[in-house]
Formats: sequence, structure tokens, C-alpha cells
Amino acid sequence: MIVNNVAYSWSMVQLTAPALTGSSNSNPVILSGVSAVKWNIEHKVETNYGLGGQPVNRGFGNTVYTASITMDYNTQVQLRALKGSLMNLGEFDLVISFANDMGSDDWVEETITLQGCLFNEDGMEVSQDDTNITKEFNLNPFKIVPSTSAA
Repeated sequence: MIVNNVAYSWSMVQLTAPALTGSSNSNPVILSGVSAVKWNIEHKVETNYGLGGQPVNRGFGNTVYTASITMDYNTQVQLRALKGSLMNLGEFDLVISFANDMGSDDWVEETITLQGCLFNEDGMEVSQDDTNITKEFNLNPFKIVPSTSAA
């Protein structure tokens, strides 16, 4: 969506994770080193076949939710300081929101809630000549709930 020739961009993204950061404010300092967030909802769909090897209908299976977050090493260190390891942080909701309000009275806010996130790994990736140490971590969300609201 483009409003007044301004597209949604990374600078409009806001993150909130009260159970993780202790703050319900958008973009708390502890998450300032997040450089990427990914999420995906996939519903298993299979075509069922009958006589003559022809499709007769479709069957629907489980819905699979996946998400990840890329953080710089400083952010990782701050989160580890809370419980010793990312894996010890427990479940948390990560709310991703962004709004395109560039000079418009009818702007739209998108919010995606990654519910029940849980780190199942901890680690580090660094190479010679890296100027910013980052790593992508799976969030293992229990459910993903997208919503849109007019402001």
C-alpha cells in the first residue's frame, strides 16, 4: 500500500515484547539492535485423487507458523543477561506494527502478533571483517495473528 507516494518501510516498523523486555513501549532500547523480522503462515493443502488418476477434491491439514528475528550481538547479550541464555527466557509475544501516516488522515496500521514465541537455540555467528555481529534466531511461534485497523 502506498499513501502519498510513501511505501511501507523498515523505518516504520515498531516492536513490542512486554514479557521479554519488561516494557509495553514500542521499540524498547533492549530491542534496538533488531535488524530483521520474518513470519510466515502456511496451511497444508493436498489434492486427493480418484479413478483415472484425476483430482477429485482437496484435503486440508495443519497450519504451520514460522518466524525469526535477527539481532545484533549487543541485543543478544542484553537478553542473555536476563536469564543466562535465550533459551531460558520462556514464552513471549512479539507484536510487530507499522503505520503509514505520511500526511494522510486515513492511514492504516498493520499489526502482526507472534504469540507464544520461544527461543530453542542460542549461539553466535561471526566472521573476519564483520562490522556488525548478527544472528538470525527462530522464534517458534505458537500462533500468528495479523490485523489491520484504520487510524
